[in-house]
Amino acid sequence: MHAAAVLALLVLLPPLALAAALDADCPPASCGNLSIRYPFWLRGQQPSSCGYPSFGIDCDPAGRAPPLLNDSYLRVLDIHYGNSSFVAFHTNLADDPTSGCRATKFNMSAAIALSLLTISPANWELFLCGNCARRLPADWLPMNCSAGSGAGAGGAPWFVYLSHDEHGGEADREIAAAGCQFSAVPVMPGLELRAPGDYGRLVRRGFLLEWKVPGDCAACKATGGGQCRFDAGENAFRCLCPDGSSQPATCARGEFTTLLTDPMTPYERKLLFPAV
Repeated sequence: MHAAAVLALLVLLPPLALAAALDADCPPASCGNLSIRYPFWLRGQQPSSCGYPSFGIDCDPAGRAPPLLNDSYLRVLDIHYGNSSFVAFHTNLADDPTSGCRATKFNMSAAIALSLLTISPANWELFLCGNCARRLPADWLPMNCSAGSGAGAGGAPWFVYLSHDEHGGEADREIAAAGCQFSAVPVMPGLELRAPGDYGRLVRRGFLLEWKVPGDCAACKATGGGQCRFDAGENAFRCLCPDGSSQPATCARGEFTTLLTDPMTPYERKLLFPAV
């Protein structure tokens, strides 16, 4: 092969080799039917730099339970990378759906004490009320709570209600008027509460959370073929580029891109692509 052709190929090969090495650092991963990629990362299979620190996923190799998020009580059911959201349920509520009064011991806002997560306004809200001073409206369904799981004083009944308004709306006003103790749990829309037994099914379907993490991963990947990483030392998002550089946002067009897009002379083309 002509020396010029060899030189051109040597210029081309290192960036391609570097890109392959980056793929090897954070290979595509899955847990059950979930695709795991930035800002999530799969513990035990990927380096922590493959995702945001608090978004580590623990996968049950036997597939007996949905994966856990970051040693929390949240189990992930689905991930929507396009709009930065995922569906999860809280094990304290869903592990024992027959104990319908568990929500009385549960503060959802405290449980989601991860600053990068917010409860989506697309959720409905499931209310559980007890120890009411006055009667609630007839559309509140009575729950059979055992004494050990949050029953009211003297065995007073608890009631459950599903609001299609994430902020409660009319339900909040009815609770205030009746003077009840209550808790509220976000749930995915789509399943109605027609009987007390639906409480467990609603909780197990989970609720929608949204994330906002530093850096624009989509822009990193779209500009120059970058790969998204998190640098724990700098506590910052990094975009790893095919030329081996680490950029704070995106990959600038460098020598590799220029070489591929610059027009070749007929002589150079003949050297690189000789006629068969």
